[in-house]
Amino acid sequence: MLDVEVPAGVDSASGRVAGSGAATWTERKRPLLVAGSFVVAILLGVVLGLAWASDEAPATVTTVTEQPDDSILSPEVPAVSWAASRVEGRPHKVTLSSAERQSVRLPLQWLAAWKVRQKTPGSTIPTMDDVTIVKDTLFYGAIEGADTAHDQFWAVAQTEIKGVPDTEAPDPHVWKRVGSAPWTLVALGPGACNSIPAELMTVLSPGICAS
Repeated sequence: MLDVEVPAGVDSASGRVAGSGAATWTERKRPLLVAGSFVVAILLGVVLGLAWASDEAPATVTTVTEQPDDSILSPEVPAVSWAASRVEGRPHKVTLSSAERQSVRLPLQWLAAWKVRQKTPGSTIPTMDDVTIVKDTLFYGAIEGADTAHDQFWAVAQTEIKGVPDTEAPDPHVWKRVGSAPWTLVALGPGACNSIPAELMTVLSPGICAS
């Protein structure tokens, strides 16, 4: 019997090249493997993007749409300095007298208490008397309208509400009144100051909005 030299990589029994099946399978599946790797890379990018986005989530703010109706929300409008020289859209930081400041505080306190009660239907607490506007945190301003009926009055302050944790009534609170219409609670919580028109924020510069 003759000894025949068998080339490397060839099975002497079958004459087939060793490993040729695996190589062929790899070549056939290469497009699928490449596509699969591409899909995995995309999914990984999406997951990482969502994780990073969650770290940069905007500050929480509660916008108030439903508004109550009560006579206490419509106190007499304080006299304004621009009545005789009106410029529509001009912002003002308004200084109130002691009596005017108290008149403004009452509807603000009423609305802050009302907002908490809304979370528990039928609840009678807290009341306006349970709400304190924190000292030196009330900022009051206005934007001139085309006439008295369209003057905008804005207030922003921090509150303390008896028996209510900060998480249930986060500060700051932002209120608004147009002309002699009732005061309304616009928003509360971090980011609430974004509800105040930019031109008014410039002159008002409420320090409580900086945090």
